[in-house]
Amino acid sequence: MKNSTVNENIVAFVVARLSSSRLPGKQLKKIGDRRIIDWTIENVKKSKFVNKIVIATTDEKDNRPLVDVAKEHKIDTFLYNGDINDVVGRLAKAAINFDADVPILISGDCPLIWTESLDKMIEKILQDKKLDAVHLCLKEKQHTIHEGMGVFRKKCWQLTDKLSDKPNLREHQFPIIGLKPEYFNTDCVVDDDIFYKVRHRMSVDTPADLKFMNVVYYELKNKDLEFNMLNVVELLLKKPHIMSINKDVHQVKIDEKTKKALFIVKTGDNLELFFDMAYDLTKKAVGVRFFSNNKELYTKIKNAGYGILENFDKKQFDFVIEG
Repeated sequence: MKNSTVNENIVAFVVARLSSSRLPGKQLKKIGDRRIIDWTIENVKKSKFVNKIVIATTDEKDNRPLVDVAKEHKIDTFLYNGDINDVVGRLAKAAINFDADVPILISGDCPLIWTESLDKMIEKILQDKKLDAVHLCLKEKQHTIHEGMGVFRKKCWQLTDKLSDKPNLREHQFPIIGLKPEYFNTDCVVDDDIFYKVRHRMSVDTPADLKFMNVVYYELKNKDLEFNMLNVVELLLKKPHIMSINKDVHQVKIDEKTKKALFIVKTGDNLELFFDMAYDLTKKAVGVRFFSNNKELYTKIKNAGYGILENFDKKQFDFVIEG
């Protein structure tokens, strides 16, 4: 345990799956010289309170690389064998499995976790054991820039598991807390002023998000600055035009049904056009997959970062583009 004065088990659960419809294998994509999930884990390790980190994923073949990631970082893995879309059930069971008094939610697609802000929330919940959850406060109706982290009590996750009675409530990270606040005792902590000065996407869900992160990374690297949230915010205040890269990415809502598009590639003539179309579709919350019998094209599609199917049923897709 990092803080010997704390007698509670504080466990950070990094939520990750590699089957994203808009950016398959996104946690393994690189920002600069490291994978997204490497940045996430390394930042959480800086916490002065977290004494265990667990990658919480589903027991699918596609997610086996995450087990290897955990071994590299000398952390644990929790493989949930229930419904692959049941995020609430996965986390509630993980908290019980690791006997987490204070389970921490960390999104595996958020590389810029700022542990100073995270530790403020942890400290708050340790000071008041009656609290179920702690988040970062609004300031003058403005949200802080941070994404992908929350601090809870185990009993809170267990209650969300019982109350989340619809699929759309179970597929996301505890929306029931906001929808039924009367069941939960929550509080917030005020973040540092600078983190309220910019509001922008800090998660990686699409190729545009990944492009944004890499542009920011190399801007900072050229100035010999560390890739962290504070430096990113200061950069965006100076160069707000960078945010145009992914400012129009649509955030999927709780009750929103996403659509799927299939590109059937027969020749290379339209490949770049298809890539441009796919890039724009992912920003509109459309899942994209490609199919091609041509080995050379197959390799190009894979290198571009899009998901490839070995076989398919056209009926499963809302759009099919061939060429």
